Parts: sequence; C-alpha cells; structure tokens
Amino acid sequence: MRNIWLLLALIGAVSVSTFASAKSVDQANIYQTSDIKLLDNRFRVDHGIEQITFIIARERFSKAVILVRPDGSKVYIWDKSDKVHWIEGEEYDIITIEEPMAGPWQAIGKIRGDNRIQLLSDIELQVNRLPIQLYSGERLKVSGELLHSQDRLTASYLRDAELIMTAYGYNRSEDENFNFTSQELAKFNDKGVSYDEIPEDGLFTAFLQLDLETGKYKFEVAVKNHAFARSFNQDVILFPKPIKTQMLPLLVGEDPQLKLTYDTDELKPESIVIKGRLLSVNRGQSTDFIIYGEADMVEQIHTFERPGDIDSYSIDLMLFATTQAGREIIINLPPEAFVIPKPIVIDSALIPAAIVSQAETTETSMTLLEDTESDWNLVLWVVGSLLALLVLAVAALFAIKFWQKRKFEKVISNQIDGDITSSMPLDSGDGSNKMTDLDLNSLDK
Repeated sequence: MRNIWLLLALIGAVSVSTFASAKSVDQANIYQTSDIKLLDNRFRVDHGIEQITFIIARERFSKAVILVRPDGSKVYIWDKSDKVHWIEGEEYDIITIEEPMAGPWQAIGKIRGDNRIQLLSDIELQVNRLPIQLYSGERLKVSGELLHSQDRLTASYLRDAELIMTAYGYNRSEDENFNFTSQELAKFNDKGVSYDEIPEDGLFTAFLQLDLETGKYKFEVAVKNHAFARSFNQDVILFPKPIKTQMLPLLVGEDPQLKLTYDTDELKPESIVIKGRLLSVNRGQSTDFIIYGEADMVEQIHTFERPGDIDSYSIDLMLFATTQAGREIIINLPPEAFVIPKPIVIDSALIPAAIVSQAETTETSMTLLEDTESDWNLVLWVVGSLLALLVLAVAALFAIKFWQKRKFEKVISNQIDGDITSSMPLDSGDGSNKMTDLDLNSLDK
C-alpha cells in the first residue's frame, strides 16, 4: 500500500515538473483542496502522517531550501534517501518525505510567497463544497468532519479541535473587493447549538453570512489542535444580489410603497418569497409581512398601510427563492426606511392677529409704494420740463440764425441790383474806378 502511495506521489511530482518546464511555476496550479499554509516557515507534523509534501517558493535562482527535522538534523537537496524526493525549479522547491518525523519542522532559505504543505495520512478533513456561484448577502450552512481511515473521529479526539473558515481576496482590479485581504467568516461547532444538529457527533457545523463585496475569494477551512493541523480550500465568486429594493417617495396622506425589481435571469419569479418586518424605531413595535412573487414578474410594488403613529420606521427583508439552476438560496437584503412626519398645526387664536399683521404689512407696503410712485413722477416731470426747455432753446437759436441769414442775403441782393441800375461809364480823366462803400454793420439794423 505504501509503495502505491509513493508511486502516485512520484507521478504527481513528475507531472508538475513537466508542466513547469525549466521556468517558474504558478503555485495556484499545484495547490490542492487540502493544502495547509506554511506559517513562519514552520509546521508541526503529527504522528499519523504517512507522507508530507512541502511546496515552497523562494527568490529566483536562489539556492534550494533546507528542511530541519524536529531533532535538529537537516534535509538537503542532495539527500539520496529513498524517503526523500526533491524537485527543484527556478523559483520553487517541491519536497516529498515519507514517514516524516513527528514534531515541529522548519524551512530555511530565501523564502517568499504563499507556501503550502500537502499531507497524506489517515486523518483527513472533509467539508461539504460550496457552490462556486454565491450571492452577496447570502446565508448558508456549512458542515465539516475529520476522518481517520474513512471513519469520523470521536469527540474524545476532537475535544480541543477548532474549525475556522476564513475568506481571502485575490485583489483583482475588476472586482469590487479589490482591496480585500482576509476576514474570519465563521467558527464551526459540535455542541448541538445553533445550526449543529447533534452534539459531539464529530460533524462540525457553521453558519455563514456573506456580507462581502462582489468578486472572487478563496475560502479556507482550517482545523488545529495541539496534535495536528488540516485544511480545506475552495475558490468562490460572489455575485450581486439578484433583487433590488427601493422605497418610493412618501406623499402626504398616501401609504408607503416598496418597489422590488427581480433579476429573472438568476431567479425563478414564482419561487420568490420575501419575509419582512416593519419596525417602529422609537416605540419598538413591529409587524411581520410576506411578499410572494409570481411567474414572469420582473417588478413588484408592495403597499403598506400608513402607520398612525408619528415615528421613523425601518423595514428588514429576507429573500427565499430558487435560482434558475435549481439551487435554493436565502439572502439578507439591505434594510429600507421611511418617516411619518408630524403634521403642521396652526393655532386658531393666532389667525386673526396674523390677518391683522398681514393687513398692516400690506397697507404699509402700499403706502411705501405710493410714496415711491409720487417721487418717481416728480422726477419724471422735472426731467421732462428740462428737456422741453432745452428743445425750445435750440429751436430759438436756429430761428435767429436762419433770420439773420435771410436778411443778409436780402441786403446783398438789393445792393447788387442798385449798382447795376446806377452804373455809369468810366471817367477817363480820373484814371481810377469809383467803389461804393458797403456798410456791413447796417445789416444788424
């Protein structure tokens, strides 16, 4: 039997070596579901291990790592023992050791990256696999068990064992969870409480509430105690919620309305059941309600009876449905809220005083308006009078100039006509012409 396991290990190692060729290997391609993290380059091997495989990443072209046994002795790459099998790459070492010594082991070298360990033993951790497609906000039950030679371990062996599920992000830029590192999701229990059915039967149960952003995750279930460590790994993708909720604007005197929009590519509408609770925040009173989907329904509006109490109200919602793939799901939906405001009440005793005050204000405004209008009319009258005077002055000036021009032209015309009529032949004895003097000053007379 042991030789068969050795043969399988060698075939796996040769396959990895062939795939990696002479270049570096993406460790994600050789990780197995049951791989265990190598923390601080140390790992404790329990007595039930038949075979252990160390997968260790190191700086490129650096020397192969050295393994240190619990007794201090070392395992080198040149060790030719039949129980040691070593594959060396540019950036990794894969070391398989049969019947390893029980106790703490250590790796020495220029180690980097996410190093892991694969175990072959009679003790195995089994966890029911999650659907690869989950939804943000989904709730689900997960069970795990430890087997020894295919038999479930008893409570006496597991009394100090603890199973923990942790989520790790892949930091993909296209995902909403790009900055996510890690988060503990749940602890398993075998005490017959919560979702665990039977106490100390060796079947551990955990309840997951996936309040995480959408994107790709690695879920790891690890069990550790003073004697051994085992692990289970699985990749999952969280998709957006297949339903959207929205409170419509609350109008005066109208009932509150909740709008529901279903993704029928993901859900069967006729399978949808929404369980809700309407809670008065300050009074603490609550009312439960149920909303049922119908075939071919994409959108639905649920109307609440308008609460009589003035208060803030919150609505908790939980979706029960069947996916188009036939999987039953439960999803916590984000809460909604609305407010019943206090109505505006006017004291009737203040109404007459308000009317009088308004009348006084109106009268004062009218008086001011009339005064302003009178002042404005006065300004317009003064400006109009000045403009009229200016126009008259300009017209008078032009009339005087025109009259003077006409008189001048008449005097010149008369003088020329007189000269022509009374003109005589020139006197040869004078030797000069007579000129008639024209008194231009007489034009003004």
